[in-house]
Amino acid sequence: MVGAAQADVVAVLTRAPSAGGKSRLFAALGGAADPALLTALLLDTLDHLRAAPVRLVVAVEPVSALDDVRALVPPGVAVVAQRDGTLGDRMRGAMRDCFAAGASRVVLVGSDLPALVPDVVGDALARLAVDPGALVLGPARDGGYYLIAATRVPDVFDGIDWSTERVLEQTCRAAAAAGLRVALVAPLADVDTADDLQALVDRGDGRSPRTVAWAVARGLRSSLKR
Repeated sequence: MVGAAQADVVAVLTRAPSAGGKSRLFAALGGAADPALLTALLLDTLDHLRAAPVRLVVAVEPVSALDDVRALVPPGVAVVAQRDGTLGDRMRGAMRDCFAAGASRVVLVGSDLPALVPDVVGDALARLAVDPGALVLGPARDGGYYLIAATRVPDVFDGIDWSTERVLEQTCRAAAAAGLRVALVAPLADVDTADDLQALVDRGDGRSPRTVAWAVARGLRSSLKR
C-alpha cells in the first residue's frame, strides 16, 4: 500500500538521450542530435519535479536504453519502460501502469520542461483534489499540452493529430465527449525549437542551469539589452 506522498505520481515520458530525438531543434541548430543537451533537458526537468511531494517515475523508450537512463537520473527516481505504439498509446500506458501500481492521482509530463516550476504540479494535484472527475491540462504555447493529470486513465488519447497545433483543442473535445470537465493550469513552452532555447538563455533566472550552460557553451548569448 502506498503512502500519501506516493499516492501522487508524476510520470515523465522521455526518449533516452543516447537514442537521439529533438530532430527539429537540432536541425535548426545546424548539427546532429547531442545526447548532452537531451540529458540536460531531462535532468533540469527532474530537478523541478523532485521538489514536489510526489513519487517520481521516468518512463523510457526504447526499452534497450533503460540502464542508460537509470545511470543518469538521481537516486529514488524509478525508471520504467514505455509501452509500444503511438504517442497516445504510450501516454495511456504510462498512466495505466501508474494507477495499477497504486497511484490515486497521476500527472504526466514530458522531459523537455527545464522552466517548469513545482507549483504547477501542485496546482494540478489541487484541482484534482477539489474535482476528482476533472481532466487537468497544461497548455503548451505551440497548441499542444505539456501536462495531463487525472484520477483515472482518461479516454482522450485516440484520434489526436499529435505534434500539431490542434492537440489541445482536440483533447478538450475528446474530454467533453467522455464527460470530463477540463481544468487548465498555467501555460508553458517546452523546448522544441531554437527560439525556445534562446528564450531560456534570455530569461537568465537560473531555473535551467544545465540546458543554458549547454547553449552558452555553443555560442548562444542573451539577445536582450541589459
